[in-house]
Amino acid sequence: MIRKSIYLIICNLLFFSKITSAKSVLDVISNNKDLTTFNLYLEKTGLDRVLEKKLPWNWTIFAPSNKAFKEAPEMLKNEILNDEFFSKNILMDHIMTGHKTSLDIDEKVTTQITVSNKPLQMYKSRNLFVKDMVVVKENLIGDNGVVHMIDCIMYVQPSSEDERLTKEIVEQYPITSCCMHSEAEINSFKKATKNRF
Repeated sequence: MIRKSIYLIICNLLFFSKITSAKSVLDVISNNKDLTTFNLYLEKTGLDRVLEKKLPWNWTIFAPSNKAFKEAPEMLKNEILNDEFFSKNILMDHIMTGHKTSLDIDEKVTTQITVSNKPLQMYKSRNLFVKDMVVVKENLIGDNGVVHMIDCIMYVQPSSEDERLTKEIVEQYPITSCCMHSEAEINSFKKATKNRF
């Protein structure tokens, strides 16, 4: 009888420890030393409150690393990241509804919708890619989604505005993403974001 009681106590402790140790995607981000800057921007824009809510769907988050923020062009830091409206919108391009790990993605292009309501094409070729951005750490799993760490700040744009793309690619993929580097990309993002609201 005592043995059975001890067994039940241990089972209950294991069960409740699993419940209390569950981590949300926000916990995954806030506990990762390489994502402290991204976490600060989530708090600053209020998106952290969205990610911690119990919702009927999961999240897929492409989280720029501290290195990505550090190496961002000064114009991007000054005109987008230091502006509450623009920084919130650029971060929403990194957050998608649904749960996509690297196991769910292969060489075939799949489409996810960002929180900012932009379709984002993804495929995998050895590593997980979002167009020209390599995921440097993939499949950081939370109980309400997955986080992939990327090496730059993502710019989701109409393909017609990307001069590097051929006419055929533009027709096949109306929206593309890339690392935001140039003054033209920064200005294009600002103009498109203002026009949407």
